[in-house]
Amino acid sequence: MGPRVNCEPLPCLPAMAVEWVLKDPRQLAYLMVWENEDSNEVILAARVAPYSPPAELGQNFEGYVEIRRHDGTRNYIHTIERLMPRNGGRARLLVCTRCQRPRRTLYPWTLNPARPCAVFIASTWQCRSCARLRYASEGGALVSHSRTDLGRIFEAVVGPSRSPRPERFYPFLFSNPEDAAVFSGLTVRRLIE
Repeated sequence: MGPRVNCEPLPCLPAMAVEWVLKDPRQLAYLMVWENEDSNEVILAARVAPYSPPAELGQNFEGYVEIRRHDGTRNYIHTIERLMPRNGGRARLLVCTRCQRPRRTLYPWTLNPARPCAVFIASTWQCRSCARLRYASEGGALVSHSRTDLGRIFEAVVGPSRSPRPERFYPFLFSNPEDAAVFSGLTVRRLIE
């Protein structure tokens, strides 16, 4: 079966947050902070801003965002708008930097094949498939079956016990770094500048 890491407890970059950054008429850089709600520890912080390259490049970079993490690494993510199948709606999707497919969410982590159930920070933001992450519900992980005779009888009457689906780990989004500092005690001046 191999190593397995679920994507739900890992920080993710949702397309809806990136769309918020792109649609802001002020064209400000936003701060995204992923904080552990149990310990109030900041797990990841990133500056997300619409990408505006120098004019001499001559290419159209509309829909691109620049993501700069707290360690200084920069990534440029392409976004596209797609028509939804019903009622003429539109949705913003992020293009995975590895497989070039439109996705709703990208992850800054990837599976560490050397250690079971471990991840490490990747150099690029990538989709769940490229990062080799899985959903908690894959393979029946949310359903537990009893191993005792009494438990099997109870399961036949009531049904198998099910664990709740884990919540996704979305970021807090700030357009003002002082708000983030008040919220989490994070020193964000170096990241925003």
